[in-house]
Amino acid sequence: MGKTAKIEFIRRVLPLSLSVLAIVGGFFFMSILSSLLCLVAAAGIYAALPRPSAPSGAVKPVSRPSASVLDGIGFALGIVFFSLAFIGMGSTTGGLALVSLLLLLPALTSFVFFAVAVRQETSWVRFFGNGFEFTQFGLRARVPYEELKQVDVRLWEAAGWVAWFQSTIGSIGHKKAVLLNGAESTKTLVFKHPVSGTFTISSELIPDLQRILIGMDRAGIELPEGISEWQRKKIRRRRERMYGGPPKEPPQSEQVEVARIAALIEHARRQTT
Repeated sequence: MGKTAKIEFIRRVLPLSLSVLAIVGGFFFMSILSSLLCLVAAAGIYAALPRPSAPSGAVKPVSRPSASVLDGIGFALGIVFFSLAFIGMGSTTGGLALVSLLLLLPALTSFVFFAVAVRQETSWVRFFGNGFEFTQFGLRARVPYEELKQVDVRLWEAAGWVAWFQSTIGSIGHKKAVLLNGAESTKTLVFKHPVSGTFTISSELIPDLQRILIGMDRAGIELPEGISEWQRKKIRRRRERMYGGPPKEPPQSEQVEVARIAALIEHARRQTT
């Protein structure tokens, strides 16, 4: 998790804690003024902490509902159920105390809504002429096209709520990054990198898909199989108009380069003997 994601969690967790303290403390030991000051401080922290901003031209995930609505649900669940749980455990015994303890379960779901909101606010992808930068939870991976292992075109299909879940929650783990448009059926580009992992992006979210394919062709990467031969020719013609010449050959591996140098040295040695 990157620094921006940590700040976004603090923006939500600290105001939630202050709000619960204001209610529980007001019930047991705090004055009304102290409780109000805690609520004011909670609102100030939420509003004052710097918010992350996506770079110009970056594509962000589709959020339904918006991050502010997710925050509202998280605060409502957390403030109500945490407060009831702590007040109940502090003022009752026996079965009522056990019921109060169980209220912590719905209270903890507030962190799920916060995590989704943070993911939406700190995740995006930005394309360059020679690669792209994928940011998820504030962690950035810069991937040049020439380092890609493979690029595929896949049709991503899911039922309504599953499509919402996949586009909103995204992926679990730093080796699989997903950026979907929330539709039940979407055509995706799947970028596979041997080290950084797999990056899946809805093609409908990309503002200039052809320019990206031109950049891949220029880097010597084989275009995805889902692209027709007519589209391939069109992309290459446009690339030649923009940059001229054929695409550069993909970089040779270190072993091949070492073998080539060794062969040249051996050839020169034989000529001198």
